[in-house]
Amino acid sequence: MNNSIRKNPFVRIIFGILGCFLVPAIVKILVLRPVFGLLNLDEQISKGIQGVIIIGIILGTYKLFYKKFEHREISELAGRYFFRDSATGFGIGFALISIVTGIFYIMGYYSPITVHPVTALFKPVIIFSVMGVWEEIIFRGIIYRITEDSLGTIRALLVSSLIFGFVHFSNSGFNWLSGMAIALELGLLTGIVYTLTGRLWMPIALHIGWNFNFVVFGTTVSGAKEFPSFIQSRLTGPELITGGEFGPENSLITILISVVLFAVLFHTASRKGKLQIPPKGK
Repeated sequence: MNNSIRKNPFVRIIFGILGCFLVPAIVKILVLRPVFGLLNLDEQISKGIQGVIIIGIILGTYKLFYKKFEHREISELAGRYFFRDSATGFGIGFALISIVTGIFYIMGYYSPITVHPVTALFKPVIIFSVMGVWEEIIFRGIIYRITEDSLGTIRALLVSSLIFGFVHFSNSGFNWLSGMAIALELGLLTGIVYTLTGRLWMPIALHIGWNFNFVVFGTTVSGAKEFPSFIQSRLTGPELITGGEFGPENSLITILISVVLFAVLFHTASRKGKLQIPPKGK
């Protein structure tokens, strides 16, 4: 492939997205489903193993593709930082939504009803882990990283966050506010965390911890109500506060807390000289 084409940011984004979407999808449909259909395993065990394999394929595809395509080591997936970054990221995501739920409880909008067996969380853990890895690879590893290299940090934050927010358009209860809410929350937070660390482990884990919290406390995640939860609960109140049908991600409280945390992280990144400035003429 011509070197100028290889260096083109748009080409690098499109080819990367296609590869990281098609390879896992093809393996799942043509290999994993038929093979595991013959093994007669317990459904949860089967889905758990398949989930781990899919995560490995997504990460492996990304790493192999960009190592060959960009002729570099994939430092954003450096294994030695996996546990530290993942623990920190998961803790941030889980804690932030816990604070929001706690505020709902104090205001009288959130009411726990009963507790289900912890095994109810197995399916959501697998689903959210696969989703978190895949979405962060696409939106932060590919779209954000390449846009930041080409146009600078601020433009990359705006572009990747807006795309990430409004790609949820098909979710139940979605409207323009929902799209902006997701963009201002997870979109900005995972982007600036990537800029701070230069790695994908923390954004991935932050995303997983964020989503996982909703099924622990039994609230709706991005309009999806089909997930089993650990705590069965009731969330009622003004839509502007509770998020309505879309869930707490659509709440003004979640937006405000997320934006404040983003501002702190952005200031930290600026102070440490991590922000990238767009090249002259762009």
